[in-house]
Amino acid sequence: MSIIPIGPLMIRADIVIFLICAAAGFVALRIRLRQIPQREWILDTYLSVIIIGFLSWKFGMLVFDPIRTLQHPTSLIYMTGGVRGIWLGVVLAIVYAALRWSRKRGESGLLLKSALLSAFASGTAGYLFQWLWADGASVTPSLFYALLFGVLLTVSWLRFQAPLPQFLTLGLGKNRAVLVVMAALFAWVIYDFTSNTASEREAAAPPHQEGSQEIVAEGLKPGLRAPDFTLTDSEGREIKLSDYRGQTVLLNFWASWCPPCKVEMPYMQDFYEKHQEEDVIILAVNMTHLEKSMSEVQSFVEKNGITFPVLYDQHGENTGRYEVVAYPTTYVISPGGIVSERFQGAIDEDIMARAYRKASD
Repeated sequence: MSIIPIGPLMIRADIVIFLICAAAGFVALRIRLRQIPQREWILDTYLSVIIIGFLSWKFGMLVFDPIRTLQHPTSLIYMTGGVRGIWLGVVLAIVYAALRWSRKRGESGLLLKSALLSAFASGTAGYLFQWLWADGASVTPSLFYALLFGVLLTVSWLRFQAPLPQFLTLGLGKNRAVLVVMAALFAWVIYDFTSNTASEREAAAPPHQEGSQEIVAEGLKPGLRAPDFTLTDSEGREIKLSDYRGQTVLLNFWASWCPPCKVEMPYMQDFYEKHQEEDVIILAVNMTHLEKSMSEVQSFVEKNGITFPVLYDQHGENTGRYEVVAYPTTYVISPGGIVSERFQGAIDEDIMARAYRKASD
């Protein structure tokens, strides 16, 4: 889930989730602080922190990759600063909040309680949204975290007026709070151990032999076997997806007129040049049925110095089979031919590298 369709618009899911979380935290504070004199100061601090964090994350590429960003300025529209941008935003937001706090140190308790309340509200809204929209294995964890944050939000809401020590211990008292935390950590250790043991058993299981009955259903969701296809390259050679079984495949659907495709392609080429000696391949499927002419496609390939295989979907059959509704779309397929992830919209080199490692494990 990387693109969310809203009518005719395609909006990045991470931006939608960020806005939902920010709005939930703001609404929670606005209602809970209704009769508190410092309400406007806290809300102003909250909004400033959110804006600083968002801008740092969204335009972090200017800091971490200035040369390529200036070469392709439209990347600022379609991409973000990634994980590094998030950390940059967190650091700058904390610095700003600390400067605001230094002017009103007498309000430290209220500021801390407000921060936690908004965080619980944001977490509840964010994970609930992910649970409603997600598919595959992420559904159950999202629901669990939504319920957990919901409980924390409810308790902190009811005890907001309590002294700070009682608020931080959720009214349980110091000793009980410690016991609850220890019990939660113990439960998490058991869950993590059980999950890892199951994964190790699955990894140790003998591989499925060719010729035996297929045990994985075909489909496009993570965990299903990617549909096989045959397309031709620029020299007319037929290439099958299954020819690359044993390698991780980044299956990218693109068009030469698509602005985010133009932004993404240099990152794909850089990723390929760094990892081409490893068991990973990029298959760039051009949606030829949507192109004006083959000459424009070939010009695009030459201009971007593409050296990985480019295939041509002349009639759009595979574009339809892979349910491509946002351009570009990239499927990450494991060496066993199983769909690992799907990305709708442009992705950068860091995302490609993380997706490759995840699919290869």
